[in-house]
Amino acid sequence: MKNHSLKHFVQLVIASFLIVSCSSSDDTQGENLTFEIGQEYQGGIIFYLDNTAEHGLIAYQSDLADAPWGCFNQPDPVPPTAPIAQNDGIGFGLQNTLAIMEYCNELDIAARLAYDLSGNDYDDWYLPSIDELALIYEHRDLIGGFPDLNGPSEVFVYASSSEGWGTNDGNGGFLYLNYQVYDFSATPVFPDDRKLYTGKDNPATVRPIRSF
Repeated sequence: MKNHSLKHFVQLVIASFLIVSCSSSDDTQGENLTFEIGQEYQGGIIFYLDNTAEHGLIAYQSDLADAPWGCFNQPDPVPPTAPIAQNDGIGFGLQNTLAIMEYCNELDIAARLAYDLSGNDYDDWYLPSIDELALIYEHRDLIGGFPDLNGPSEVFVYASSSEGWGTNDGNGGFLYLNYQVYDFSATPVFPDDRKLYTGKDNPATVRPIRSF
């Protein structure tokens, strides 16, 4: 009986050790999870990592439809004299997108197409800022899903959530009628700068992103 009890005790100790070891191994894997640009993760491809390398931005791997920015000559609820989403930097795409959707009542606009996307098991996509679009262009070969950008001299521009500048309306006020797009063409319209400005009623291709 004593031998049997001792044997049973040893088996329990071994089983407990294996469980703890497995648990520790799983925890270690989670803690040591690393990310890199070009990695497939959470519905798309990572194209930006912050200073911690634990958070970043993910690009959807295909384009949506072409769509305008919206709010062009919209008298209500916000007139075209009011700036809406003028953030250009990395990390501002979501904030811009939410601002556009709050103030623009049109349905088929670029921000709404991106925000309404439910793709690859995620539904928190949004329209990138112009600087986020610049990073997408930089890593376009890793992200994929773009048209033949090395083909004939055809203009491919992608919509950003970043608004343009205000132009003088002649009465002491300003009209915010343009927004920023990014030129993905093989031969850019302006060789020194791929950031372009166009009217808010002009459509551009939508490529959603999300953050993690």
